[in-house]
Amino acid sequence: MNPIVAANLEQKAKKIVTNKYVVIAVVIGISIIILRGRIKRLIKKIRENQFDKNETKDVNQIAQQIRAASNPSGFNWMIDWDGTDEDTLTILAHQTKGAFKEVADAYRLKFAETLTDRIRKELDAKDYQNWINIVQ
Repeated sequence: MNPIVAANLEQKAKKIVTNKYVVIAVVIGISIIILRGRIKRLIKKIRENQFDKNETKDVNQIAQQIRAASNPSGFNWMIDWDGTDEDTLTILAHQTKGAFKEVADAYRLKFAETLTDRIRKELDAKDYQNWINIVQ
């Protein structure tokens, strides 16, 4: 590379690096990246604390039982692969009848996904419709 061009590029690079607005933007960008993970963990902890305050209520227990029936292994990363206890989901649908909104809210608070989405993933279309008919 031509030494004159190289020196010119070096001067421009120094100007960019020493520009206070560029430095501020870089610091803000790095801070956002670092804080994003902490904010997600904080939100998860707040949700769990809200759920744990009412853990003895029936709707919270039903929400946890639905999750257990959807995820028999107990490992969250296995939820889509480890099968479903469909008989238990049917029994829980009868227990949920009349309190579906409360159970769905408790499930969303604890597991950060909607109850209907989880049930839809676990059951085929006919069983899902039967489940919805039971709870409503």
